[in-house]
Amino acid sequence: MIRILLAWRLSGRMQSFVRNSIYTFLACVSLCSPAFAEERPNVLLIMVDDLGYSDVGSYGGEIETPSIDRLATKGVRFSQFRVTPMCSTTRVALLAGMSYPAAGSGSYEGALPLPNLLQLGGYRTMMSGKWHAGDVDPRSSKVFDRFFGFLGGMSDCFVGGPDWFDGQAPFKAFTPGFDATTEFTDRSIDYMKEALEEEEPFFMFVSYNAPHHPLQAQKETVDKYRGRYMEGYAAIREKRYTRQLELGLLDPDWLPAQHGVEVRRWEELPEHRKVVEDARMAAYAAMVDEMDQGVGRLIDFLESVDELENTVIMFMSDNGGDYNNGSIKYDADQMPWKARHNPTSSNGWAWVKNTPFNYYKHACHEGALSVPFIVHWPKGLSARSGSIDHSSISITDIYPTLLELAGISYPLESKQLKPLTGRSFLASVKGDEVFDEPSRFLWFNQSRAWIEDDMKAVSLYGGPWQLFDLKKDRTEQTDLAHTKQELVGQLIKKWHDYAESIEMPAELRRPVMESQYGWGWHRMQMFAPQLLSTFPENSKLTAPGSTHLEMRFDAPVDLSDMDGGRIRLFKVSDEENPVWEIDPDESHPNQGQRTLSFKNLPPLEPDTQYYVWIDPGAFKVGGKRVGVINDGAYWWRFRTETK
Repeated sequence: MIRILLAWRLSGRMQSFVRNSIYTFLACVSLCSPAFAEERPNVLLIMVDDLGYSDVGSYGGEIETPSIDRLATKGVRFSQFRVTPMCSTTRVALLAGMSYPAAGSGSYEGALPLPNLLQLGGYRTMMSGKWHAGDVDPRSSKVFDRFFGFLGGMSDCFVGGPDWFDGQAPFKAFTPGFDATTEFTDRSIDYMKEALEEEEPFFMFVSYNAPHHPLQAQKETVDKYRGRYMEGYAAIREKRYTRQLELGLLDPDWLPAQHGVEVRRWEELPEHRKVVEDARMAAYAAMVDEMDQGVGRLIDFLESVDELENTVIMFMSDNGGDYNNGSIKYDADQMPWKARHNPTSSNGWAWVKNTPFNYYKHACHEGALSVPFIVHWPKGLSARSGSIDHSSISITDIYPTLLELAGISYPLESKQLKPLTGRSFLASVKGDEVFDEPSRFLWFNQSRAWIEDDMKAVSLYGGPWQLFDLKKDRTEQTDLAHTKQELVGQLIKKWHDYAESIEMPAELRRPVMESQYGWGWHRMQMFAPQLLSTFPENSKLTAPGSTHLEMRFDAPVDLSDMDGGRIRLFKVSDEENPVWEIDPDESHPNQGQRTLSFKNLPPLEPDTQYYVWIDPGAFKVGGKRVGVINDGAYWWRFRTETK
């Protein structure tokens, strides 16, 4: 009976009176559970956007986050909590209890969204903030009793956009002084008040868009941080790493990951660029600071109504630190306290955010996956107050954990539902037992990984598989793929077998490439999808002395009628004077060919970082104008080796 009714509900063919009967029936089944003999806790789930592992004080950061740190010092910090490489895939994994591809790539086919089930079990479900979690409509009263926020992946904090809603009604009241973080906090407090007045346990999902770009905050908060980052990327990262060791978050035998060619060396930047970079990180820090103030108000409210003791507060980020990079021409003009400005941070700061791990958002390496995760529950975790839990917990473990807390069973009898892939960590966080981590499947945009028994097979953007021993080397510095070929082969097979079992489209699980393109290749293909390779290679080392620049495409190049579209080569240390430039036209010998090559450049100097600038639409490939390559949002950056 339940199986049939659930199938109808998920397919949307059920009439409202039948649907309501199912809700009542399933809720009654859940309420008969022995777990309901005890008072069920409220749940306040706080998710922030693009916050790095080391950004908050209790994870080593210098940003002022007293409210989040209060949760950590009175709760449990997890040192090895993983999400997915991207905000939307993490949010679907949280709400579906399985990976994004398993949940029908966000369609929730075969998945029952977590708030639906909590609602059926007697919880009042509420959300404020950013949705970006697939095809389920958060405005539906069968998902959330209350919803306020926006549906897409990002928003201006001061003037919002057309995808903002207050329940079903479009929200347009972006009056002067409006601020997203403040409004999300206000709404969350109002919603929790409603639930308490109704004497219902609540699930409050607060989904701050901070600190996702645009990095917008009040001027006085930004000014507080100006000048703090003039030491540069490496110095700030080293201080964070030292604090992490002091806090006991890391194994001191793990070597902190070094950055690659994609990150500019601070000492080589022009002085004005250092000032701009300091300001960019100050804007980011200010956004984190103001988000922390919002968290403080949520805590203070619960304390004021005597509900803090029996409310489980979970704090996390949706993925590791990100960079958007902006544009080297316009970064200095971005004002974080002004609407419609788009301040961003560079990948140098993303490297800092993800201390001590490797890479950034979009990868399946630890820098993209490892984020702060704090559980605060005075009534249930008093014995573990202030402790650090080194269990390997994942985003998909939250669904079964919350069901156990609420005394609700997942309806496994329904053949229409796929099984949850995570495990409850409730007994582990209480200290009653050691968490038994299941195997983990990860994917985003051809980056992929399989984690099993502390061994991790991982591929970056379809590059060759690597193998790391996470117990000895969680910062992924020693690739064991060539010395443990049988093991890496087994893990790769498990990744593909699982991907096939969840009917992941073949184009998303195609075999990896034999060589690894440098970091940022995905951005280069936004410049020209037909791009096959460059020389020098993007984000890699190259021999000094070369006088050659080349791009290969899978379609012909057209340089006709393209006056004014210049191609330039700069040293990172001199943004004003290109070492070489050209405005090619149809007289170029490569007109109509699939390779665009330039020779007789000044010889590349040793131990020097360069970048290429290509004006938007400088030429056509396959009949379509190319985009722009600059040293901001899209780049072609490389470094010469030392002689």
